[in-house]
Amino acid sequence: MPPPPAPYAVPVTGARTVDAVDLLDDVIAAIPGGEQRPSQRQMTEAVQRAFRTGRHLAVQGPTGVGKSLAYLLPAIAAAGEGRRTVVVTSSKALQDQLAGVDLPFLAEVLDEPFSFAVLKGRSNYLCEAAAEEVRVHLDGRGQQRLDLGDGAPGGLPLDDPRLRRELTRILDWSGTTATGDLSELPETPPGPVRGAVSVGPGECVGASRCAHAESCWAELARARAEEADIVVVNAHLYGAHLATGRTLLPPHDLLVIDEAHEFEDCIVGALGIELTEGRLVHLARVHDGCVADEQLVGDSLRAAGTGLDAALEGLLAAGDRSARAEPARRAPVRVTEGLPTDVRGALAAAVSAAERALDSLRRAAKAAGDGPGRHRVDRALRVAESVLTDAQTLLAPHGRGTVCWVEPTRSGRSALRLTRIDVADTLRSLAWDEEELTVVCCSATLDPGTPARLGLDAEHLAVDSPFDFARNAMLHVPRMVPPSHRDWPEQVAAVVERTIRACDGRTLALFTSNRMLRATVERCRELLPEHTLLAQGDAPNPVLQRRFLEEEHTCLFATASFWTGISSPGTTCSAVVLDKIPFPVPTDPIIEARGELVGSERAFAEVSVPAAGVQLAQGVGRLIRTTSDRGIVVVCDPRLAEARYRERILALLPPMRRERNPLAADRFIASLGLSPRTPTPTGPAASAAAGT
Repeated sequence: MPPPPAPYAVPVTGARTVDAVDLLDDVIAAIPGGEQRPSQRQMTEAVQRAFRTGRHLAVQGPTGVGKSLAYLLPAIAAAGEGRRTVVVTSSKALQDQLAGVDLPFLAEVLDEPFSFAVLKGRSNYLCEAAAEEVRVHLDGRGQQRLDLGDGAPGGLPLDDPRLRRELTRILDWSGTTATGDLSELPETPPGPVRGAVSVGPGECVGASRCAHAESCWAELARARAEEADIVVVNAHLYGAHLATGRTLLPPHDLLVIDEAHEFEDCIVGALGIELTEGRLVHLARVHDGCVADEQLVGDSLRAAGTGLDAALEGLLAAGDRSARAEPARRAPVRVTEGLPTDVRGALAAAVSAAERALDSLRRAAKAAGDGPGRHRVDRALRVAESVLTDAQTLLAPHGRGTVCWVEPTRSGRSALRLTRIDVADTLRSLAWDEEELTVVCCSATLDPGTPARLGLDAEHLAVDSPFDFARNAMLHVPRMVPPSHRDWPEQVAAVVERTIRACDGRTLALFTSNRMLRATVERCRELLPEHTLLAQGDAPNPVLQRRFLEEEHTCLFATASFWTGISSPGTTCSAVVLDKIPFPVPTDPIIEARGELVGSERAFAEVSVPAAGVQLAQGVGRLIRTTSDRGIVVVCDPRLAEARYRERILALLPPMRRERNPLAADRFIASLGLSPRTPTPTGPAASAAAGT
């Protein structure tokens, strides 16, 4: 294994004052055709001022501002003063962009010395101990099924040639990687395979107890972070850092939260726990793999798991809103008046079984000493401790600011979940009030109330977009029936069809549900056989995105991830159609609980409307990506033009010309000067074969 590289670094000999704006000028001068952006300069100045004064800052910077540079350069300047900045991203993709592209570029073009590192959760790195177990199994020295935790109830069948090839590919790569980061793999491994070569924080035995500690990729990444001036992490890891008493990241006094509109939900997820039958079965398997002569312990865990799933299934089935649904499609059921007796009994059985497993494994650890089987026992102990702690927490009284619910999982099991939703108080108690930390929040769509919901008293800055939306974009809200009307789906299909014809393709249609997506694309394929209509689910998302961007007249119908996950500059995307305002589901347990915290009279205005506005703005933001882009946004929801709350949502959207007359919309599309093409019939069959 090659030695791990140090973070990009030039020694810093002493504290000094560096002006981030001067650095910005240097960067622009180094970029061919680089141009000054007043909004980027304004944001850079504001972030640097916040860092130096210790005053929290929230910045709304629309697409095109260049937010990354505007906060990275003040962080580089702060490094000269001996201060460390942690940058929190909303996704691992953005994390990789900053650490793999943006920061190396700045290190190359700037004379200012600084160091940086990227840090992810343990499950993102190859575990050398797990890899060694895989090698043993592949060599035929182990069992024929490799245990993978809750994600693969029966373990991984090693007689499957495809899975053996995947595992062999990863093991070959492990001899060449310099970071152990599984994202480096050319192809993303299937979930079960990934689970075989990595461990989560709940299973890792820790560096002090692992024979592979010196070559542990996660520990090496942490060591690099300890030496770096700028550390790039994702929101889930930062949430875990807070939940574990700030033990995962090096000390830092500056924090940048990018895409801050998603941070609240990330923290909610990081602070939550869940218990399923699968976790108890997994504990039974790892216990039995370490203690062969205490089968009754494993049997008690499996019985507890069966009992828990049955009790949770009964709770789901009793929910009025999901009574007639298929088990895997049932809606979550919130627990508001204490857990039912059968659920509490099942949890008590789980606690008892986990305690027995823990005692048994402790005896096994003592007997193993420092022998070759000790790592497996230590790993099983971590699993037992995690299951026991979560079961005890779920069984204890749940206070205000928490929400407990049951929901089906993808595996068909039922999960009991608990999380804190009072994020403001939680963050103040875990982070903001207990250390000298300056926080900068930024996003293209930042609701003014976001800092308060994060427990921050922050100055708010909204910088102007460099794009001329008033000239280059139109917001069209057709006159049609509301989404609650039975004729609305048919009218949506008609609007999408009209838009595709007017733009000769070049349309991104975004939906709030897969059912609406399928109904609309099927209808449009009937009416538009000459157009290529791609739909999410027809092929892997990267394939769909690539085809949409490369084939100018192609259309894409999508949900969820494509509201934020696609950038489509140029004429390949001249129209974005959104079916309706994306209000969160009111029966979602977390939304319900947040509404109760603010009061029923204020719940819709303070919880649902801001969430819908931010999500809608994200979808609208797919249209204009460069200064030369032009196009139309169509929202098939008359509430955006008629409802009393419309201005609160419209305030989060770019300042586009608004129009309800379809003829005016047609004239605007005609003014775009879109080049025609020679029609190439594709039909439904060819559209469905998008990935070929």
